[in-house]
Amino acid sequence: MRIDPWQMPVFVMAGIILVELTIGTLLHSWSDSPAKTRARTVALGLLATLVLMILVMALGPSLADQLASVAAAVAGMVALWLTWRSYQATVAPPQDPPQNPAPGPAPGTAPDPPAAAGAGADWQGQGPG
Repeated sequence: MRIDPWQMPVFVMAGIILVELTIGTLLHSWSDSPAKTRARTVALGLLATLVLMILVMALGPSLADQLASVAAAVAGMVALWLTWRSYQATVAPPQDPPQNPAPGPAPGTAPDPPAAAGAGADWQGQGPG
């Protein structure tokens, strides 16, 4: 069996879908834990490695060498961004549910207006006009 170049994207996408479905069913039962985050990071790294390997195979070694510096710069920026996002997720303060505040007006707000003093009086107790 010979694989034509146009068939490679089809096989790669099928492989990615199968891997994603397998990992999705395995991780579905896990809660948000560090192991789940680590598994996602490892899966992202493996997929990035797979993409780079296919890129080198498709371009050939000479053109791949010429593009290596640009790809390294892009990969470095993506890695920096992912590292920053991961760091932000680990140092974010936990979200506590709001405590039941005491009944009454919130601090810094005006109290309820007094009842009108008579017919035609506005909310400040002054007559019309």
